[in-house]
Amino acid sequence: MPIEEYVKDAPAKKGVRVLVEMKSIQSDMTGVGFFTLKKDAPESLLSEVKGGEKLEYELASEGIIELSEGRLSLSYEENAIEGSEGCSTVISFDVAAPECVTVERRGLLSSVFVISKGERLFSLYSTPYGALDMCIYAKKVENTLTEEGGALFLDYAVELKGLTAQRTRMEVKVRKLLQ
Repeated sequence: MPIEEYVKDAPAKKGVRVLVEMKSIQSDMTGVGFFTLKKDAPESLLSEVKGGEKLEYELASEGIIELSEGRLSLSYEENAIEGSEGCSTVISFDVAAPECVTVERRGLLSSVFVISKGERLFSLYSTPYGALDMCIYAKKVENTLTEEGGALFLDYAVELKGLTAQRTRMEVKVRKLLQ
């Protein structure tokens, strides 16, 4: 059977087509260890090292935003970010608690983690070489995403166990595309 026959019966993606514009700045946090803390991290730990390396990323991609059973999900491909070709991201949250965001990356590098202001949460980061324990501590979550678009700002630190921690400030802007 020709490929066209398979594709024509493929289910259409649910949700609304959107443009996703993401800017991310990652800063080195050498010497900070979130795994070893006895309690949640004080905000003073979420400062980058002076003179430390900063990496900036920008991405523009088409995505899908969908509201289902009280949960809003935004999905998009990361093809423009070096090292993440073939990865997709799903950002989701309960609309009743928009300050608690789940980020799921799928592909060669994969993880599922929760970002919630003031909380230290644990997860796994999977790579082709094995899985690493991951600790996330969020300083700020500002979320105005709806089915119509909006913005999400995240300021959080990530430590992969045994490696240097880094602070990430990410801004995601979403707007509907003409259908």
